Amino acid sequence: MGMRSKPDLPERVEFLESILENIPTGIIVADSEGKILLVNAWQERISRVRREQVLGTYFHDKWERLFKQGIMDEYWDLIANNRPFQTTVHDVYPQFYDERISAVSRGAPLPDGRGIVLLHDISPEMKQDKRDIRQLSRRLADSTNFLSNLIDSSPNIVITTGESDEIESANRTAEQTFGYGRSSFIGRHISFLFEEPTEFERYLSIAVGGQSVEVRCTKSNTEVFPAKMQVRDIVGQDGELQAKLFLLTDVTRERRMEEKLAVSEKLAIYSELMAGIAHQLNNPLVGVTNFAALLLERMDLDDPNRSLVETIHEAAQKCNHMLTSMTKSLREPKSTFHQTDLREVLDRAIKLAIAEETVGAANVIVNTSIHSKLPFIRGDSLQLLEVFRNIVVNALQAMTNGGTLSVSTSVDPSLSEVRVEISDTGTGIVAENLEKVFDPFFSTKKNTRGGLGLSFAYQVIKSHSGRINVKSGQGEGSVFEVTLPWSEKQETV
Repeated sequence: MGMRSKPDLPERVEFLESILENIPTGIIVADSEGKILLVNAWQERISRVRREQVLGTYFHDKWERLFKQGIMDEYWDLIANNRPFQTTVHDVYPQFYDERISAVSRGAPLPDGRGIVLLHDISPEMKQDKRDIRQLSRRLADSTNFLSNLIDSSPNIVITTGESDEIESANRTAEQTFGYGRSSFIGRHISFLFEEPTEFERYLSIAVGGQSVEVRCTKSNTEVFPAKMQVRDIVGQDGELQAKLFLLTDVTRERRMEEKLAVSEKLAIYSELMAGIAHQLNNPLVGVTNFAALLLERMDLDDPNRSLVETIHEAAQKCNHMLTSMTKSLREPKSTFHQTDLREVLDRAIKLAIAEETVGAANVIVNTSIHSKLPFIRGDSLQLLEVFRNIVVNALQAMTNGGTLSVSTSVDPSLSEVRVEISDTGTGIVAENLEKVFDPFFSTKKNTRGGLGLSFAYQVIKSHSGRINVKSGQGEGSVFEVTLPWSEKQETV
């Protein structure tokens, strides 16, 4: 059998050079300092540069742009420590390209420290993959942004916590309701939002599973408000707990409406009671008053019993006056409604109240800011006069040591409403009495049995389809706010 002859050295070199020349990978061979010794055809192709232009130059100088954009640290590590590398660079500009490319760059030392070899591949598929990843990332970012905006737009407070109940996220409604910046929530135990933090575990045990529980929360300004809370577990695909979702709804408005409804129901009961009292007492009192008057006519002026009869007559008249007030508070005033100049009503009410409380008003400064042109109010001017007179009288009586009485008006065209605000700098009303001020016979003044003034005011304003509210605090004065709809004709005076 014949022996195959070995090719001679030149043929072997030529063969190896042919292989390097035709490998579809860019190849650059450089010495240990980075000076380029060899460039194959594929490198020329992807670089768009002839080898004659780069042979004998330094790689880090000739491919400076690519070098700085992705492989600088790896390249110098290869030169200094013979440490091979492989890295992928995206969206880079090669030295002689006008468009961005994606490429895989590899580097390895030659045997015996004779130099380095650098390999470069450009992959259209990789570039497309990069585009696909970008599109997916953009869609994910859009979805995340949409969900974030959706949660922020929720009218409910949305808070998430980790397993240890430390807050991880809070929506815009939470910021606005509690008065904290978003960063002030993160990392804090959620119990700090409740009036009684020690009650948190009890709340949580009730709310877990979607059951609603009413809680009392505290704002950054220490104001307390009622809320309904639900808690949901956020579980991953593996069934592990990832977070807890807390949904809280501020029910302050609902509670106030319930309180107003309770007041209305209470007043309805009082109205029935007063109607019965008025009916039962009216006839006997008329008799007492008339017979006392008749006795006075028949008695001599120096009769020793005359003062007793006068006392009886005076007491009977006072009882009659009280029954008249009761009847006023029960009367449906709509039959006497007419176009009413509210500015004139307020002016008269202030003057009457000051005349009635001459001593108390002496040390009170009265500030008025009443629009010269106010929409007409369709209502009973006499009843409204009595309402505002009562409120101003109460304000003057609350300022025993002097103070400031302010009466102002504002108009809300969007709701077709006129708002009257009467405020004083008096002693104020303690919180537990605020809900009682419109009850018949209730009074915060000492040495008085109360009356029907504010109860009557509540009934009148209600019959005018309006609202009356009071804001006060002990030692902080009081503010009565009366809101009335203006006439459909929307005239001004």
